[in-house]
Amino acid sequence: MWRHLGYSIRGAAHEADGSPCQDSHLVRLIGDEASGTLLACVADGAGSSKHSDEGSAFACSAIEENAVAYFKKNGSFENLQRDDVVKWCEDARQMIEIEAALRDCDSREYATTLCAAILTDHTSFFFQIGDGAITLCSRGMYGVVFWPQSGEYANSTNFLTAKQYADHIEFVAVSNSFSDVAIFTDGVERLALMFDTLTPHTPFFEPLFGTLRSADDIEKLGEDLRRFLMSESVQSRSDDDKSLILASRIDGEGS
Repeated sequence: MWRHLGYSIRGAAHEADGSPCQDSHLVRLIGDEASGTLLACVADGAGSSKHSDEGSAFACSAIEENAVAYFKKNGSFENLQRDDVVKWCEDARQMIEIEAALRDCDSREYATTLCAAILTDHTSFFFQIGDGAITLCSRGMYGVVFWPQSGEYANSTNFLTAKQYADHIEFVAVSNSFSDVAIFTDGVERLALMFDTLTPHTPFFEPLFGTLRSADDIEKLGEDLRRFLMSESVQSRSDDDKSLILASRIDGEGS
């Protein structure tokens, strides 16, 4: 059984100029609650794109709709392939292109990254385009699935709306389950990752997962997470928007 929470908040830069949070996140269980599959994703709209807050929301919504439809059709995610994920991303792009046409603007105004995880009892699937990261824990050992992507230019990354987006989609399926997973956008990277060793910063994650496992009131814990992300100690590390999803199995460790 999974216990999870997530939050997206505006960074200091957007607080200052009154612009919306351009991050989006989504987490849900697919199937029955006791042994269901965890779907989680975050998307980070490009700060320079006018409608990227909507682009990130479209990305998460499209992944959810397609994942649910895939499960209903196949009964499991056992045979999920990279080509399936590319089709899901193409659906997100089509949603964005339709909205852009209605507003008579370029789809690049909806530019967004995407990180997503699908975790079943026996197999786990991960895919990503752009920066942000997915961190996993199994039996006390931590790792990063994909290192945040850098774009063609300095301080840039890859986006779902780019013409050659499919070339940058990373996908991996592993026959393994995990006890804990965290997914976050680039506003959290400097807290969560060790860039000198390309590893997770475990002192950041261990108290968060420990609290998630032991908490009696998940609603209150969600508010605590919001306050944590908005705290001076976190905001001072990055003025970008921040999204963080945390999920833990509370019925035993991952194998």
